[in-house]
Amino acid sequence: MLTRNKLEFNLQLFFLGILRLFFVLCPQTGYIHPDEYFQSVEVLAGKVFNVEHSPPWEFNTTRPIRGMAIPYFTTGLSFIFLRDINRLVLEYFNFKTVTPYFLLVTPRLLIAICSFVVDFSLKKICLNNNEKFKSRQLILGTSYVMLVYGTRTLSNSIELILFASLLYFVCESQTFSNELVRKQEYIKYRYEKSTTVAEKAKFHKLKLYLVSDNYRNCLIISTLSVFGVFNRPTFVAYALMPVFFWIYRGTGEKRVSVMQFHTRILFFFLCCMPAIIFNVIIDSFFYGYITWGEIGMLDVSINSLVVTPLNFIRYNLDSSNLEKHGLHPRCLHLLVNIPLLFNVLGVIALFTLGKFIYWGLCRKFQLLPSIKSIKMLMTMSFVGPLLILSIIPHQEPRFLIPIMFPLVYLHSEQIISENNTCVVKVPEASIQEKTTCFKKINKTNDLLKLWLVLNGFFFVFYGFIHQGGVYSAVDFLYKDIKFTPLNTEIHIVTSYVYSLPQSLILQKTSGRIFTDNNVKYSVKKRIFLYEEGSKDLSFIIKKLKIMAKTRDKLKPHYSKFKIYLLVSSTQIESSSQSVMEQGGSMRRVDSFWPHLSIEAPPDFTKYCLKWNFIFYDNCQVLSFREYVYKIKDMCELALYEVEFDIT
Repeated sequence: MLTRNKLEFNLQLFFLGILRLFFVLCPQTGYIHPDEYFQSVEVLAGKVFNVEHSPPWEFNTTRPIRGMAIPYFTTGLSFIFLRDINRLVLEYFNFKTVTPYFLLVTPRLLIAICSFVVDFSLKKICLNNNEKFKSRQLILGTSYVMLVYGTRTLSNSIELILFASLLYFVCESQTFSNELVRKQEYIKYRYEKSTTVAEKAKFHKLKLYLVSDNYRNCLIISTLSVFGVFNRPTFVAYALMPVFFWIYRGTGEKRVSVMQFHTRILFFFLCCMPAIIFNVIIDSFFYGYITWGEIGMLDVSINSLVVTPLNFIRYNLDSSNLEKHGLHPRCLHLLVNIPLLFNVLGVIALFTLGKFIYWGLCRKFQLLPSIKSIKMLMTMSFVGPLLILSIIPHQEPRFLIPIMFPLVYLHSEQIISENNTCVVKVPEASIQEKTTCFKKINKTNDLLKLWLVLNGFFFVFYGFIHQGGVYSAVDFLYKDIKFTPLNTEIHIVTSYVYSLPQSLILQKTSGRIFTDNNVKYSVKKRIFLYEEGSKDLSFIIKKLKIMAKTRDKLKPHYSKFKIYLLVSSTQIESSSQSVMEQGGSMRRVDSFWPHLSIEAPPDFTKYCLKWNFIFYDNCQVLSFREYVYKIKDMCELALYEVEFDIT
């Protein structure tokens, strides 16, 4: 029977789980990084739906660096499901499933469901080691990393799920081995102390009944490691410590023998081979290195295979390639990215790490966690990846997402303290055969309040505001283009926004032969995207005018063309001025809120209220209502149709 506290806890977890799925379906409009579209959605939507798409350079068939097994079995299968049920749903319910909304939400929903593996792994590790799990699960469930990053089609989200699964199986193996060592030592002790032959035979039989732990969970640990490396080769940094602890586990008073240590390593690599072969074959098929015809003709060699992690390593060993993506200080992960991702939890972790280093320097090794403990495994699973990834000069916060798991395990109780169910109170006056149980009073936890406030803020910012107008703009363009004549070209120019996922506009691939009711046809390209990034707006407008002149000369082929400018609201004034200088005009088509671009942040000091104008110089004083509207207008993504007088 469930106690009241346990029922409340289960309801809290259930609510957090429903909340995670609900915000996927909303959907979250925030745009964290282009990779959430361009490393899965953009690549597979083009192939599954035969629509115009723009896969990034990582998927170049000459030297691809991204494995496709996991993206295909997550995003790819969700798209195949949408494609296959679309005709059925359209026929019986007059409803389409191939729309920007479903293309966005369906793979995210699958990732969100898979993310509960992280919650399950955390709880099982705690239960296997007789540790408290409520505070850990609540901290995990309220983290914006799980609510936002954990539900996106980022390879880092998959990395978190694989890392949590890997740690669970390693912890299970280590717990089993520690228990086995205790049993072996106890049986050995009793055997040596036995005085009769019958008693010795009894303990000898007990020893034979003990299950060997030598290769426990080896196949699944090696498989998870391989899939993690093919998903992101940097997974080596995350798998290194857990795999080492798995190999080294099971020590009693004596160290693991050299033979046992090396046989575990050998067996681990042998168990890796099936997963390696599977991933290599999937990638080779996807990138066109092998075909079924070549297999049938036995025309397959080592040159017919592609190993994407090796290509990834070769590419990143060239420092000039890393410079293209940006070089950062080696301490960025430590000083900026950990506090940004994990806020309170990250600061506690860094403080604890500093304390461990101090104890080590003072030779107070007895204060450090035992080498055989789960706590030491989790500590090294945090420190190891952090040190290895800090060596690489290109450092982004999302690279550290998997570290969330060991941090939650290690430090959650410092944010939410868990009390014992009952405390025994011994009467002072007399000894009685009864105890009084009482609950400890939970004091207000300032760290918990700070944790909830910070994670709530970052959830809203990254989940809905950061580049939040991009998806809404794509959805609008999809609907607008459906009602635009087929002989009209549409040119979309973006400035100060992330790359538009072209596949979500759902325009059929140009130059391809399609069949409908035994009628073959092809379509011409009519949607053109121009990503201008942070280029000077006057240069962009001049380019638009040249484009308009060029298109005007092609009127015999296309009766009409449109030029759209998609720009952050902070750049509207300068855009309008540049257009007027070039003899053109801008017509506002629509705007999308909320949207905030870090590349072109709004100037919030431009307007102020009556009571705070003293804090800003030369600000325009407004009423509260006017001020709110102005701030809203500054946090929008605006779509304009631009026209020029060509005559």
